[in-house]
Amino acid sequence: MKTSASEIRLIDNYIQKQLSPADQLVFEANLLLCPELAETLRWQQAVHQLVKMRGRQQLKAQIKQVEQTLFTEVKHQTFREKIYKLFKRDL
Repeated sequence: MKTSASEIRLIDNYIQKQLSPADQLVFEANLLLCPELAETLRWQQAVHQLVKMRGRQQLKAQIKQVEQTLFTEVKHQTFREKIYKLFKRDL
């Protein structure tokens, strides 16, 4: 079964809890009646999880890069000292 763009949007809205209560109820009834829709929902939920995990990985990498820059480059020594003082850590 080919999933239409409107069905993908509907599933996305359901996953993100953006449907009205009435639309949510109709969607959940359709899930019970249509195994293909339920399967598509499961796959789309998996994709949402993967995208979320990938975003977290990218954010962690960016934070690590900023930390590396701030705590190793000489030009950021004053900043480092302020941070160390804030946490009472001796240089």
